[in-house]
Amino acid sequence: MPPTALHPLTFGLIAAIFGTAGAALAPQALAGLPPVLIIAGLIFLVGLAFAGFLWWLAARSFALLGQPGTTPEHIAALRDLPMGLPEGTVRAILALIVGVVGLPLLLFAAALNLSDAVAGYVNGIIAGVFGYYFGARATTPDAQANRRVAEALGQEQRAHETLRQNTATAIEAATAAATRPAREADAMARLERHLSLATELVENFGPAMPPGLLPAEAPAMLRRARDALDAARATPADLSRIAEATAALTGTSGPFATLLRLAAPLLPAAAAGGPLAGVALLLGLGWSLSAGAWRRWQAQLLEAPHDPSLFDPGAITPQEALARLTPIFAQALASLRDTPGFAADLLDMALRDDGAARIWARWGAGHFQNPAQVAAGLAEYRSALLAGEAAGDVSAEAIRSVTSALSSAAPALRAEPPDAETARALLTPTQGTPQQHAALQALTLLLGRLREARQDPMQLLREVTP
Repeated sequence: MPPTALHPLTFGLIAAIFGTAGAALAPQALAGLPPVLIIAGLIFLVGLAFAGFLWWLAARSFALLGQPGTTPEHIAALRDLPMGLPEGTVRAILALIVGVVGLPLLLFAAALNLSDAVAGYVNGIIAGVFGYYFGARATTPDAQANRRVAEALGQEQRAHETLRQNTATAIEAATAAATRPAREADAMARLERHLSLATELVENFGPAMPPGLLPAEAPAMLRRARDALDAARATPADLSRIAEATAALTGTSGPFATLLRLAAPLLPAAAAGGPLAGVALLLGLGWSLSAGAWRRWQAQLLEAPHDPSLFDPGAITPQEALARLTPIFAQALASLRDTPGFAADLLDMALRDDGAARIWARWGAGHFQNPAQVAAGLAEYRSALLAGEAAGDVSAEAIRSVTSALSSAAPALRAEPPDAETARALLTPTQGTPQQHAALQALTLLLGRLREARQDPMQLLREVTP
């Protein structure tokens, strides 16, 4: 068939595909061209048209990424789609290309002088593509339904999670608002306790202590704590400011913790839990004592002058009086140990205010070198008697009670319940520096003030970080 004999429907098909561009193609323009070139040109133009269409679709699809409502989930979903287009778009366009190109070729196979073999190939291609496309579409609804169900379940789960988080946040906020008054009261009470303790140490005991015993920044800590407390009383409490002031007083550089660390080396190393735990146990035992036992405990740690009221003569047996003889008396009076009534007479004279004069008058000339030796021996003997009485005041029950009360304190202050001998050894500090002894004496006096104010030192020890 000659080129000029192309069927007029061919030009109509071109115009239908390309619109005005196809209508502009006149038969005269195609005259002289082989049909194969015309078909190839048409196929090329169809391909360009569909490529442009795909580009436009992809541009529209990716424009969604710039929308304010686009979420990471949307971006992840687009990443899994061919060319970022909705599922099935590329498959549908490929089927359209085959249909738009292949169907006209079959319809006009005779006009285009296509052989039966070529027409068969085109028919097979069209049938295969359409069969696959519509076959895939037949199974797509189930897959789409499953996907939509999965998406719906995912959205529902996300909605539930968001609701749960919002509910938890609301409950937390409501709980915080409801408990804020109690938390404010607790924080202010804690600051008041440690401010009172630090004031006692810095302003009342501080002037009598050796220089450098308390931290140099202690006065500044007091000022900040008072300012925070005054501000909290005048306006809604600033919990962070209160907590900061409290942490300064209870921390390692606070006055109370500093004294605890200084006094710790004076205590026997055998104290369960270490020296710091020994200090805490010692203070706890002093707090638990009765009035008379407390006076003996205080007198021993402070190395106070002799006070006859600290002893109950009837409670000390002659055997105990002989067992507690110190080196000076034990050597000077060795020949009198077995004399009837010796122990009772020595104990009676030793507990009197003029005991040294009485002992010198009775046994001095034959047993002591001079009155000074008698006075030194009597001081040793009285200290041994006091230690024995004070040791008897420490019971196993009191030890267990104190260690239990300290179980929630800082690790350095906790102690496993020691045996009675170990606990009683805490009442006899070892030799140390003047600063260490001053720190222990300050803690002893502080405990006396706490007993008078009925303020439990166990609570203070549980809140401090030495």
